[in-house]
Amino acid sequence: MPTTSPSNTIIRRMRLSVAPDGLTVTLGQGLCGLPNGRRIFSDGNATAVLSSPLTSTWYYGYAYETAPGVAGLELSLTAPSSPYPSSSATARTKAGDATRRYVGSVYVQSNGLIRPFRHVVCTDLGNKILFSASTAAGSVPPPALLNFTASTATTIALNPLIPATATHAVLDIKNASNRTAYLSNPDMGVASPTNFILCAMPNESILGDIELSSTQSVSAILSPTGLLGSILGSLLSGQVNIYIQGYYFDR
Repeated sequence: MPTTSPSNTIIRRMRLSVAPDGLTVTLGQGLCGLPNGRRIFSDGNATAVLSSPLTSTWYYGYAYETAPGVAGLELSLTAPSSPYPSSSATARTKAGDATRRYVGSVYVQSNGLIRPFRHVVCTDLGNKILFSASTAAGSVPPPALLNFTASTATTIALNPLIPATATHAVLDIKNASNRTAYLSNPDMGVASPTNFILCAMPNESILGDIELSSTQSVSAILSPTGLLGSILGSLLSGQVNIYIQGYYFDR
């Protein structure tokens, strides 16, 4: 069956989850197609274990055929290939190995354990990952930008806080300043009061999704004045902190 057949790009469920040990990843029930025309099925029992993984590093999960029609799971440092059967598609294989179908990513923190997460939307387009607390003792989401006070457009690179396959980010914007914070996709112009996707008013916190640029970045800026106008509002107080709560990706 040719690689261009739509049936070779199918994927259903195959949700990734991480065990409490922080090193074992399970491939949930589901199925996917491979470029060679084979379909493989997961019964939800396939696992992969990281042994002495690199820290502060993304690993990529791949389903592959361990026996006729049976899916196993591999975790690799090798990032996925370009989408097949064309650049407008979303299915990916492991770069250099078309027998492995990309299913998701996991991030190893500085403590050597995978950052806990939930694969809350599991599909082909628009998979959604939400980060969980990294320790039982408590934690904060990964910070994208802290103590931001600039009234000039600033580019925020979100990679490597998100994997190379991410298309959108879920951002928690905590605006503790007296200015308005604006965020945009810099591919569509830098952030400004007349060009933004997300907007957090003074002393406001919002949670929102934003499309990433081709370099996986966003643009941010604070308004030049506060709510009290150009005279009383010209004096900046406070700052903005931006955290990453999760991301979206295609597969």
